[in-house]
Amino acid sequence: MQIQNIAASHAKLVLSDLWHAVRTERTVQLMLVILIVSLVCWEMPYVSLLFYPFKLFVTTIHEACHALAARLTGGNVASISIAPDESGLTLSLGGIRPIVIMAGYLGASMFGGLLIWWGRKPHEARFILQSIGSVILALTIFYGGGGFFSVLAMGLIGVAILFIARRASDMVCHMFLLMLAVQTTVNAIVDLEVLFMVAAQGGNKSDAESMADITGVPGIVWSVIWGLISVCILVFSLWISYRPPKTRTVVDPLTGSDIGVAGI
Repeated sequence: MQIQNIAASHAKLVLSDLWHAVRTERTVQLMLVILIVSLVCWEMPYVSLLFYPFKLFVTTIHEACHALAARLTGGNVASISIAPDESGLTLSLGGIRPIVIMAGYLGASMFGGLLIWWGRKPHEARFILQSIGSVILALTIFYGGGGFFSVLAMGLIGVAILFIARRASDMVCHMFLLMLAVQTTVNAIVDLEVLFMVAAQGGNKSDAESMADITGVPGIVWSVIWGLISVCILVFSLWISYRPPKTRTVVDPLTGSDIGVAGI
């Protein structure tokens, strides 16, 4: 009972801090507007095509996380490819397979959380975009062996991000970084919804089904677990990035009276 009370207390604190951020933080308000517009336009004919490059960007991040996990756990990566239908495939050998498999969806969610964190500082947006664009181009050069469309799409995504980072104003760079943050987190969660449906219907091979083959735990269970973790990552990244600063009372050392508050 005590654990439940503590958990409820923390949940109320987090919700209170997030509501405060929505009311006072301009960056959070901008991300909320981008989110609402994205959801409204998601399935609209023709308009939804504007979000197609961002969906391919998230697929690239997903596959890059597979590749990174393979390398970090001692494996080798043969190629990274993305397809016109927004699916992707990373061919790797060795490594710790459960970690490599889980890294796709959870890695994309964590990357979205990092983008939210980086979005706190508008003056660093240009450097962050330059870093992301450079990494994507490096992945294209070293691992983009999955066909013409894959190389073209990954290359264009990297070049476009670098172009914006080098030529756009500071405000545009910040707005674009926030757009990437929202699209990455939204697409990561939507992809998990699709994964859940695929696991429920069975038949199609997916990361969840690959985990089921290794662990014996049904793919639908893995999709639910990854979905819950992704939502927690999103909430935590928003909270840790935009929670109100803690304050402490400042006491005059001579008189002992309170003279104000200071942030911690």
